[in-house]
Amino acid sequence: MSELLDEISQQPALLLGLRKYYTSPGAIPLKGLKKLVRRWPPTVVFTGMGSSLFAAYPAQAYLTEQGIRALVWETAELVHHHLKFLGPDTLLVVVSRSGQTAEVVRLLKSLPEQARVLAVTNVESSPLSKCANLLLPMMAGPQAGVATKTYTCSVAVLMYLAFAIAGKPSGPLTQELMCAVEAQERILERREELMPPIVEFFNRPPYVALMSRGADLATAYQGALMLKEVARLAAEPISAAQFRHGPMEIIDSNHRYILFARQGKTAKLLLKLADDIRKSGGRVLLFTDLPFEHPMNVRVIRLEHMRLGLGTLVDSVYIQLLAYDAALRAGLDPGKFKIAENVTREE
Repeated sequence: MSELLDEISQQPALLLGLRKYYTSPGAIPLKGLKKLVRRWPPTVVFTGMGSSLFAAYPAQAYLTEQGIRALVWETAELVHHHLKFLGPDTLLVVVSRSGQTAEVVRLLKSLPEQARVLAVTNVESSPLSKCANLLLPMMAGPQAGVATKTYTCSVAVLMYLAFAIAGKPSGPLTQELMCAVEAQERILERREELMPPIVEFFNRPPYVALMSRGADLATAYQGALMLKEVARLAAEPISAAQFRHGPMEIIDSNHRYILFARQGKTAKLLLKLADDIRKSGGRVLLFTDLPFEHPMNVRVIRLEHMRLGLGTLVDSVYIQLLAYDAALRAGLDPGKFKIAENVTREE
């Protein structure tokens, strides 16, 4: 088994360990959280780069549903252009696998003296860990290459944090996390049956668009990053709504359009977009837990229903495996960087 495939396969067990840790008393100390800001509930700013940034979308969606202001902000933009937004009522949540990327280090040096930092990181000896006022470990274990298990662990940690901020018992989250773990296990156990028809339909296109809305935008952004890093494909994440505003003009039968349409407020709009793309000659990989009866130009991957915006924990495993298999077909070494570095040290 390759290193990347091994790390993909570790995700269910790691999420089980994370669940056990974050359901223990005091894992997220509410009193400690409240001391970080002047007003409660705070305005929450999640920041990170790459997969660390994308992992915050489900937590943001959950908090805004609870009426709590929450933003997801790329660290490079935050530190250079929006730093004055941060104030005593802001809870700054910095997410970084290594805790020492260039942007995170600059942010830590640039924060005003009164600023307080909550860190979510996988390296507890990192500059981020040392500067943080409160540390929540990712608990993902060593990540050798591209982000797989660190992404899914970040999603889970940030959701436990969101529940704590909202003052909600974590029981429903833990139950849904267990459902996600079981779904991941089923995908991995049936990989040799499930993936070949998906890979065959995908067929290494010159361009891929990954689309969704709401919390599932996390999967679109993380999936595009995975296809670029692992399979060296031109993959673009885009809001499904934005795709209608001009980009539909590029629909082509040689391209692939990956849509994540899970039950929710905009699910029917996503299914309608999938139908419109296929009618225009585009070929669609549709990940959905809803009925879809238009097989021409569409490969439907049936999903189990997931609540709380946690579908990305399951759907991202499919994309990780797709990227891995697509890389193998192209004669690439999956998960190994050629130009970029595991830890980005330059802006």
